[in-house]
Amino acid sequence: MHQTVTGKPPIFQAAQIVKIEKRHREYIYMALDSPYIALNALPGQFVMIKLPDADDLILPRPFDIVTADSAKGEIELVIKITGKGTHRLSHKKPGELLLLTGPLGRGITDFTGDSSIGLLVRGVGAAAVVLLANRAKEKGIKVVTFLSASTKERLVCREYLEPLSHTVFIATDDGTEGYRGNAWEMLDSFLDKTALDQIYTCGSRRFARHIKKLDSEGKTRGFVFLEGFMACGMGDCHGCAVKKAKEEGYFLVCQDGPVFPVGVVEIKS
Repeated sequence: MHQTVTGKPPIFQAAQIVKIEKRHREYIYMALDSPYIALNALPGQFVMIKLPDADDLILPRPFDIVTADSAKGEIELVIKITGKGTHRLSHKKPGELLLLTGPLGRGITDFTGDSSIGLLVRGVGAAAVVLLANRAKEKGIKVVTFLSASTKERLVCREYLEPLSHTVFIATDDGTEGYRGNAWEMLDSFLDKTALDQIYTCGSRRFARHIKKLDSEGKTRGFVFLEGFMACGMGDCHGCAVKKAKEEGYFLVCQDGPVFPVGVVEIKS
């Protein structure tokens, strides 16, 4: 059974960078000192980050909480370098400070009745499901991961997901690692033989539409992590509004999500 809650209230803090590493040319792996968020973060929740020394970058940006180590008081993030702000983040050093707000969003809390979950993720979308995989494994739930990217170097969070998963299936568009082709083809083959109680997806609208199809056919219960433009992360700006699929109106990804049953939201082509 999937259930989400708001969880502990978010805090705003200046968080010190403990570790930062650039991998490939596109990704930053970063650890931040944040005991409160590390203690209270739930799977599915995220943080907003702002650079304290960037007056030209007014708005903070959302990033998934990849790991939350309450013993160390640290959280880890994986960030794709896509614009001016993330480019500047990639040049930060350990000991420097970032302005951090979190934990934000509704987190996943209840796995009652589930014996297995699937994760169908692509690119940096894999960062959204690592904490979920960790909590599921702690509860004795079998995790089956379908990890995809355009090429081997863009297989994000593999090192986190492999030890948390019962099985990991790899797909790349160019065949440099694993199956050459679409990861949902591997998922469909798997489901022909073995059931998964729930499947979570992130990082690809095509994947989300496919999970919606499987859900509507009764083959599994599907959930999607939505990644929307956010300027506040708290529901004030409405920049992350997504249309409801079954009724009039909109959800706010930051307040109502970011994880939704796949059938309740409209997924654009």
